Amino acid sequence: HGRKETRKQILIYSLVLAPIAVGLGFTSIGGPFYLAAAVIMNAIFILGGWKIFRRNEEVTEADEHAAERKFFKFTIFYLFLHFTALLVEKGLAAYGLGGWA
Repeated sequence: HGRKETRKQILIYSLVLAPIAVGLGFTSIGGPFYLAAAVIMNAIFILGGWKIFRRNEEVTEADEHAAERKFFKFTIFYLFLHFTALLVEKGLAAYGLGGWA
C-alpha cells in the first residue's frame, strides 16, 4: 500500500503495543521494576513511531531511510530489554525486592 501507509501502520502498531507491554507490569508476571522500564521503553517506542509517521518522502529519501533503520534496530533492542526487565524483576522477587507482594 505504499510508504505512507507503512508509516501509518508503524504508528498504529506502536500505539497498540505500548499499553499491552506496560499493562504486563501490573500483573504477577511484571512488577515495579518492569513497569518502570516498560514505561520508558514504550515512550521511546511511541516517539519513534510518531517521528517516522511525520516524515515525508523527500526527507526519507534524502537521508536514505536513516530514521527508519534506526527505529528498526531499536525494535530489536526493545524486545531484548523487555525480556531482560522481566528477568531482573524475577531475580529481585527471589530476594524479596521485586514484585507486587
